[in-house]
Amino acid sequence: MKFILSIIAILGLSLVALPAQASAKTTLKSFPTSLHRTWYHYDGHGRYDTVHFSSKKVSCAQYYDHKWYHSTATLHYRNANTDPDKIKRHNSWVVGHTFQIGKATWTNVMGWNQSAGDGSSYKIETKTYHHKKVRVLSEGGGAEFWIGNHFYTSKGTAHKLGNHHFSGEHYYQ
Repeated sequence: MKFILSIIAILGLSLVALPAQASAKTTLKSFPTSLHRTWYHYDGHGRYDTVHFSSKKVSCAQYYDHKWYHSTATLHYRNANTDPDKIKRHNSWVVGHTFQIGKATWTNVMGWNQSAGDGSSYKIETKTYHHKKVRVLSEGGGAEFWIGNHFYTSKGTAHKLGNHHFSGEHYYQ
């Protein structure tokens, strides 16, 4: 369910404002190269949710309520001060911003015409799991960047870690 809500946020329906974006003057022309790949989250029932970033696209797939849900959105650049309500509608376009919270760099993805809300934000960090280093894509949102899911670079790692909670993170309840 959280994954579906993040997809909705990506495509423009969200409720919480993101104050960190107020200082941005422009949006991203391409997603950071560190994101470029397919990331996996194991749902615990034999299926893998995925998020795939390329330089200009983000695609998501998730099995929920006995159905697969797929979405793809294309990143477009614009002046961040442009009022989204006064530009042409593009349901499959998104804008992106990067910002820092502590030592982490987050990439925020919002719908092209999204005038309010925080969209979905992603950060990559190296975490430790049973004394091994693991590259983790965390998906967060909301007023305090609560983590909804972690994604991994392989299905094997995703299966092994599942819904593991790392210390120092704030999670949706």
